[in-house]
Amino acid sequence: MKKILSKVRFKVDLIAEYEDKKLLDRQLASLLKIIDEEGSILAACKILKIPYSRAWESLARIERILGLKIIEARKGGARGGGTKLTSLGKELLNYYLNQFRKIGVFEEKYVKPKMPELTIIGSHDPALEKIVEMLKSRGMVKNIEVSWVGSAGGLASIMLNEADIAGTHLYDPETRTYNIPYLKKYWLENKVVVIRGYNRELVFAFRKNIEFKGVEDLFTGKLRLANRVLGSGTRSYLDNLLYRASLKFGVSPSIIPDIIPGYNIEHKTHYNVARAIVEGNADVGLTLRYVAEQYGLKCKHVCWEKYDFVVRKSRLNKKSVKLFIDTIRSENVKKLVNSLVGYRVDENIGEIIYP
Repeated sequence: MKKILSKVRFKVDLIAEYEDKKLLDRQLASLLKIIDEEGSILAACKILKIPYSRAWESLARIERILGLKIIEARKGGARGGGTKLTSLGKELLNYYLNQFRKIGVFEEKYVKPKMPELTIIGSHDPALEKIVEMLKSRGMVKNIEVSWVGSAGGLASIMLNEADIAGTHLYDPETRTYNIPYLKKYWLENKVVVIRGYNRELVFAFRKNIEFKGVEDLFTGKLRLANRVLGSGTRSYLDNLLYRASLKFGVSPSIIPDIIPGYNIEHKTHYNVARAIVEGNADVGLTLRYVAEQYGLKCKHVCWEKYDFVVRKSRLNKKSVKLFIDTIRSENVKKLVNSLVGYRVDENIGEIIYP
């Protein structure tokens, strides 16, 4: 008994709330502190041993609660920029740390981590998962960090100089094109190249005992939606479909989250969407045919979309980035993509389509 008790350790935590919503705890405060010191979300995640995607979601949640930014791009510097806290972020962190010190607890020291050779952040894609495994298995790039935070999160990570490569498939309904129109929103015009990837088939997936004819059926209130995370390309495309359908029915777009069951329940990956449907927690979701068929779901075709890769110009000469681009252009990847149901090789795969 004494031997067991001698190994028990206690840690004190302090929860900061804003209007009854959790803002910070000890780990999140450490995340903010290290981001500001290291100039990198990824470095902070490595030090704290937490997934980049979880850190990204936590930061986004704080900003949604406050309605203001707590991180922003750091310009210039030896590493060509990075991430820093906004003035609000700094004040919030200092306020928390001062309260923490009042109870006699101080911040822990940390050791700087070894950073990955290649960092890919963006929208979840099963083909990209296989390409990454190809790079690793052949010893081309061994230490690769991959985080699924959505297409918008990928572009934001490029803006913050966190990622080498962002995978994205954001559709612009005004131009009816993908990805390039969104560069301006993230201040990436003339700072990046967009490399053509491949085409993916988006479908509505549902169980075989469900009757589903199209997006209009979601407005009946009888079907539960498995929705993707805010900022994902799939969520953006679905929101556009729902917006157009609402206008057709004379329904205010603002009440869509209230009248479609499950709209506010977010699923991180395409696999999560499929699992929610299979397990009976949802009835229908917009996802990839590749994933839907793996789970034995029925499919209704929606569109073929463009999944591309965005790279900062300053990273193009990095060895691991060059190897990734060469791999995307290879015959092996073309064969791989064409072998996957719901995927097609684009005739311009691997080519720079912007600028």
